Amino acid sequence: MTEKLVIRVGQSHQNPIHWLIYSSSDEQIIASGELDNAEQLAQLSDKAVSRDVSLLLSASQVQLKRVPLPTKWNRKLEQALPFMLEEQIACDVDELFIAIGQPTLDGEQHCIDVAICNKQWLKDWLSVFNELDIELTRVVPDALLLPEQQDNGLSMIELGQQWLCRLGQWHISAIEKSWGADYLYALQPSKIVHYSPAEGIPDVAPKEAKESEYELPLALFAKHLNSTSFNLRQGVFAAKKKQPQWWRDWRSGLLAASITIGCFVIVKGAQLVMLQTQADELKAQAVATYQQAFPGKVVRPHLLKKQIEGELAGLGNTEHGGFLELTNHLVAVYGEVEDFTPETLRYDRRRNELRIRARASGFQVFGQVKAVLEQRGLTVQQGSLNNDGDVVIGEIRLRGDS
Repeated sequence: MTEKLVIRVGQSHQNPIHWLIYSSSDEQIIASGELDNAEQLAQLSDKAVSRDVSLLLSASQVQLKRVPLPTKWNRKLEQALPFMLEEQIACDVDELFIAIGQPTLDGEQHCIDVAICNKQWLKDWLSVFNELDIELTRVVPDALLLPEQQDNGLSMIELGQQWLCRLGQWHISAIEKSWGADYLYALQPSKIVHYSPAEGIPDVAPKEAKESEYELPLALFAKHLNSTSFNLRQGVFAAKKKQPQWWRDWRSGLLAASITIGCFVIVKGAQLVMLQTQADELKAQAVATYQQAFPGKVVRPHLLKKQIEGELAGLGNTEHGGFLELTNHLVAVYGEVEDFTPETLRYDRRRNELRIRARASGFQVFGQVKAVLEQRGLTVQQGSLNNDGDVVIGEIRLRGDS
């Protein structure tokens, strides 16, 4: 994202809120403004879409410290860090959120840079943005984004009724105009580099005006956002892993499709189980019928079809062969003619004739049956046909070779 939305909040939700949209590629201010209080933050929801959003906290609410360590920084020291800070703070350490910066060396002394703020205060601010669905990529103290000066030089810029200050790498402050002079005399910087007109700054050190960079404070901060890797969004306040844009755009559709596919699989699975149960029942019926028709025969379920074909082939060479041949031709009719239902079968073995009394939906059905059987080379005689309500009842005689 080349455009950044920078939002700077104060101590209270009732304090004014400054915001600015900055283009990194063009190094230009796209838009800026000021809100009266946190209740108006909803106005920035649309501006936050598809932009990298950074929240700047007032330097008066975030304290930076460099903590000496007994050895090189490690995980065990991180767990002991709250106890190491207890003597340096005036409140209960459990009320504080401690964000960890970079390990460093002060001469030969191992140190760790930390930022401290009230845990509940930070939680309240993050909750406000979360409720508005404004995703904060970074949370940084504002004055930490002032340019770093060497040799104990002090950077200053005016914002609202305060001067924001940065001394060296890890020292920031926000001073009021009413007592700022005393603070600067105590600080004794080697020089003061100011990014706003400095008529109200006492002459405690040589001043260097950056008139070419006199601009909105948030624009200066936006330019230097990439100059520090520090982020208060860590630990319990770590940002959730950002979902890809394609997922956010298609999430609802994909979830609906997943549910549909899941339901389809469940239904088809249930149908498969039902069909398998029916198949098992029909297989059992087939085995029982075979055993009844051919008692004493060993049944092999996986070879049942071949066994039946073998038995029928054997019958074809016996006195029952003619009957089986004629019924086999009759069975073929069902694949070609609808609404034809035999009611009785009578077989005359001497004449090799099969008489079928059947019912059909109309007279033409009997004609179709006669035509199909004649095409199979049989002698077919059609008896009388009679109406019986909605159906037609009649007789057909099939004769094979005597």
